[in-house]
Amino acid sequence: MGVNYADALSYVVTGPAEEAAVWVGREVTSRSPFAVNEAQIAYFCALIEDADENYWDTEAATTRYGARISPPGMLMVWAFPLPWNPRRKPEHAPVLALEVPLPGTTLINVSTDSRFFAPMRVGDRLISTERVESISAEKRTALGVGHFVTTRSECRNQNGTLVATNDNVLFRYVVGAGGTPQRRPGPAEQPRAEPVEVLPEVTMPVTVTRCVLNAAATRDFFRGHHDQAYAKEQGARDVYLNTMFFHGLVDRIGKAWAGPQAWLARRQLQMMAPVCAGDTLRTDGRVLAVNQRDTARTATVAVDCHTEHGLSARSLLTFNLDGLRARRLLSDQGETR
Repeated sequence: MGVNYADALSYVVTGPAEEAAVWVGREVTSRSPFAVNEAQIAYFCALIEDADENYWDTEAATTRYGARISPPGMLMVWAFPLPWNPRRKPEHAPVLALEVPLPGTTLINVSTDSRFFAPMRVGDRLISTERVESISAEKRTALGVGHFVTTRSECRNQNGTLVATNDNVLFRYVVGAGGTPQRRPGPAEQPRAEPVEVLPEVTMPVTVTRCVLNAAATRDFFRGHHDQAYAKEQGARDVYLNTMFFHGLVDRIGKAWAGPQAWLARRQLQMMAPVCAGDTLRTDGRVLAVNQRDTARTATVAVDCHTEHGLSARSLLTFNLDGLRARRLLSDQGETR
């Protein structure tokens, strides 16, 4: 294939860091190339082995939401283009941070903070407005020398309903300038809170096949996820799983405990180290709190992901245990934003 519109590297704009400052506050609006659809949902759920009935059972999902719905972990998926189409390359990158002129041409996602307000129903056409929030000064890390770019996306459906927001931090860097990459840059480890309940561990072998399915199920054909030579140039052991995989996996772990009626209100995810083909992934899930406010019940769940090489990702999930009804009650009380 001579062109790959789904490869993030094809959108990267390089330039001196001084040119980047004017990008803070700049925003673009783009429409998802396809409607939310059952086939892509099924591939994504197969990838993370998620059996939630809201993604598979039209009758059950319709009772709650009016239609089958997309997993919240697919929020970013719907923005990615096909690798090729007969018209032209999309006008904008699926992540605006790629278009900011910076010296670094190597990319790695560091963290996301997502809030969910309405379901992504099968048939919805999503419209996303993304804005550059901040660009850091030059940072030297174990991965290399580069800049952290923070963007915020607001996603709405075809009716103008706010579906979700997502704050994304991406590191643009030059490989090798800072040492051998072992762990991704991020905040210091936080003390572990005493859990209310410990969740069953999930173990998952990470194979090349799973990594290829990951690329296809998320339409994310960044080379590090399927090109072994490129992944190793980045310093990874092999091809590795992407951020959306971890969104889906930690949501699956938390939702299995919270139940199909629960609504994921917020997910905070920190990526710590790549999970590569050949690794064995295991989860460490803990219910940290269950709270009752008036008639709304909420829960806080932490899910960490480990391999034999150490901690790879950590997350904090907030659920409204009574579903969207609880979301609206809390919103009326000013608790959601």
